[in-house]
Amino acid sequence: MKPLKVDVSDLNKSFGDNHVLKGIDFKVANNEVVVLIGPSGSGKSTLLRCLNRLEEPTSGKVVIDGNDISDKSTDIDKARQNIGMVFQHFNLFNNLTVGENIELAPTELGKDNKEEARALAKKLLQTVGLEDKYEAMPQSLSGGQKQRVAIARALAMKPDIMLFDEPTSALDPEMVGDVLAVMKDLAKDGMTMVVVTHEMGFAKEVADRVVFMADGKVMEEGSPDAIFDNPQNERTKSFLEKVINV
Repeated sequence: MKPLKVDVSDLNKSFGDNHVLKGIDFKVANNEVVVLIGPSGSGKSTLLRCLNRLEEPTSGKVVIDGNDISDKSTDIDKARQNIGMVFQHFNLFNNLTVGENIELAPTELGKDNKEEARALAKKLLQTVGLEDKYEAMPQSLSGGQKQRVAIARALAMKPDIMLFDEPTSALDPEMVGDVLAVMKDLAKDGMTMVVVTHEMGFAKEVADRVVFMADGKVMEEGSPDAIFDNPQNERTKSFLEKVINV
């Protein structure tokens, strides 16, 4: 068994009376790509946001890289430096160039000096197929390009793990492939990834493990073949029948 990157036990999250996560146990091994699928409102994004404490767990334990980030005494800013996050909406700074967006965090946090950050930004833009956009302003980019810049920006912190929260759902269909291609390359290079997505083709092709969530619980998990070809749980079956054109 590979060492664990993520170890979540008995995680509960409530927003007022709304009990969104109900006793979640969830593990991710080093270099593993885990894809979370399930209907809207099942708790997938909330689980992801608990992994870097953008949401405060109500109870339970979240351990990332051996750090208990659910413990209030943990320096969450330091822990987050190793956790890259890509959101549905790109959250780029519109007043900064693409290069400056990517260089900002590593230089502010002292991970890289200006020259190192610039060299890394250019290299990462090459990785995501946007090497000619270093000087561009975000508003001149398409949605797919902005999302690839957002991935490069997250990678600039040299994270140990990448979290993707529906990274393609705000994109036009023809842009989706470019973003998924970058994510596939990251997976091939051994990046540990947790991905919330509605892209079932991506889940089938890239995931080491697929986790199906509904009603704030993990209903079923297994290899893509097991989940897509032979689901055991009735909720999983009915969900997949609706989202995959049989």
